[in-house]
Amino acid sequence: MDDTSTAGWTRTTLPDPRTFRIPYTHDHGALAVRLRRALEHGPGFAVVTGTPVAALAVRDAQAFAVAMLGPLGTALVQGRAGDRERAWLVRDEGVSAHTGEGRFHENSYTSKSRGYLHLHNDQAVQPFGQDPDLLALFAHRRALRGGASLLLDGRTLHQVLAAEHPQALSELSTPYPVDRRHVAPPGGPEVIQVPVFDTHGERLVVRCNAKRIETAAELTAQPLPEGQRAALDTLKRVLVRPSLRIRILLDDGDCLLTDDRRILHGRTAYEDHADPDRRRCLIRLMLRRLPA
Repeated sequence: MDDTSTAGWTRTTLPDPRTFRIPYTHDHGALAVRLRRALEHGPGFAVVTGTPVAALAVRDAQAFAVAMLGPLGTALVQGRAGDRERAWLVRDEGVSAHTGEGRFHENSYTSKSRGYLHLHNDQAVQPFGQDPDLLALFAHRRALRGGASLLLDGRTLHQVLAAEHPQALSELSTPYPVDRRHVAPPGGPEVIQVPVFDTHGERLVVRCNAKRIETAAELTAQPLPEGQRAALDTLKRVLVRPSLRIRILLDDGDCLLTDDRRILHGRTAYEDHADPDRRRCLIRLMLRRLPA
């Protein structure tokens, strides 16, 4: 069970990396048992090492990714009409997270760019009308340089705010507008209202995307109330603390799996190979967890 009293982790308190690195096994049922343990009773994420995806063609790697995690959860459909996939390709397709004027490009898939990707989780935008429990990234090919995954524990974030900024935490537990133009389902609203921290009994669910909150206010032409704006600024200052985040550079064949209700993820900018066949390509799955 997710419990708000359970301690989170920081860069210095996270256990030995061997505790969250799990060697691949062809027994996907046994692998799912180990992954559940790491997600539910460990740091909320795991890295499966040595999967065969790097040796497969892209389509075969996508099918393998869905099959490998099948005992753990159901892969959700991603994308708009015409590009819907259960295994989404995260690679540079010439998309920029910012316009030529330097404004955040709120309608773009930032996963299709090479730039820095701010810390967030997908629960915040309810992508394509869904609430993913888990997020998986399979490294089909790594970049020439950079492209490391950034992770931050939402439980720790909640605890830091409770200890240092209780008023901000109170505000962040009220609904905020979130811009989801890039992932709105057909006929669904482009802006939704969700709290950054949502507690259901003992279970804490994090829905954090500061950038999309800011663009929602611009889209609706309704500035945030002063209290909510101040709390969002506080949240942004805490999110950039180096002591709260870790960096993981995935090797070819690694799979990073996170509890999307708890763990925030981002990415460092990267430089790619000149050869198109060697360029960085990750395969992303969003999963609805199956009962154990």
